[in-house]
Amino acid sequence: MARLAVVIGDPTGIGPEVLARALATPPADEFLVIGDAVVWQQALQLTGVHLPPQPSSRPGRITVSGVPFLDLPAGDRGWRIGELSPAAGRAAATWMERAVRLALDHVVDGLVFAPLNKQAIIKSGYAVRDEYELCARLAGVEDYDEMNVIPHPAAPESGRLLWVARVTGHAALRDVAPMVTRERVLRTIRLAHRVASSAGADKLRIGVAALNPHAGEGGLLGDEEERILTPAVVAAITEGISAMGPIPADHIFRHAREGRYDVVVSMYHDQAQIATKLLGFEMGVSVGVGYPFVMVTPSHGTAFDIAGKGVADHRPMAQALSIAARLTQA
Repeated sequence: MARLAVVIGDPTGIGPEVLARALATPPADEFLVIGDAVVWQQALQLTGVHLPPQPSSRPGRITVSGVPFLDLPAGDRGWRIGELSPAAGRAAATWMERAVRLALDHVVDGLVFAPLNKQAIIKSGYAVRDEYELCARLAGVEDYDEMNVIPHPAAPESGRLLWVARVTGHAALRDVAPMVTRERVLRTIRLAHRVASSAGADKLRIGVAALNPHAGEGGLLGDEEERILTPAVVAAITEGISAMGPIPADHIFRHAREGRYDVVVSMYHDQAQIATKLLGFEMGVSVGVGYPFVMVTPSHGTAFDIAGKGVADHRPMAQALSIAARLTQA
């Protein structure tokens, strides 16, 4: 049975409401929801879900009495639903910090967080790029990354997953090419293989996307494929990893959809995210890798445009809880 800390997310976004709906049919795991009880009660009122907060400092089963809840009241609730707020960012980051400490103290096996807003966290005074760097600093790790996972489009009802890793993450497109090195590509292939294997996948097949159009067209459209990507793939193969590529980026996800790959290693953010969200946005989640605990969140953002309207889709949040439990049990 997984023990999970669950952060309610940015209180001005859809996080609290999608989490309430996701927990309405309680999974068979132990949870400790972390946030502001006032915000949680507002989410329950909006969604019509009956999960009153039961004061607790440790995870437990969700019952008819409610959900174990660690109440950390926000110092300033002067925010408006659907609007970016430094106060909301500060509160969400504070809740994340507590969840990480619980994971480091082995009170929980992992943490799941509803969508946060990077700008709100940064504007509240945190000198980080995103929530992943925030957690990495708290955990004292330097080699960390993020992967996306969706139900495999070749067999969406089977439980099979499609994992998508990125060699570069939140970087400007003009900065991507210099960041794509043989060492970085090989590291990403290794991480992707390790994480996907930990979720129970056997005989993983990893497809590595090209950086340039047509995989460089034999050097006419760039030489990174011959100079960097092919040597990285060959090195992975010598380590016993079933890697293939570089494969033109406009074909690799079509091949994955047909079932040829279990993992796709992409070169940059949008190369991965556009295809992943097209193939499985409704069930997409992001998994933090390199941390000493499991960390999972829905792949979507705070969706300020629909926050507080009661129309947000809770399925990615439910999938995040399910994937987190699966990873901790593995």
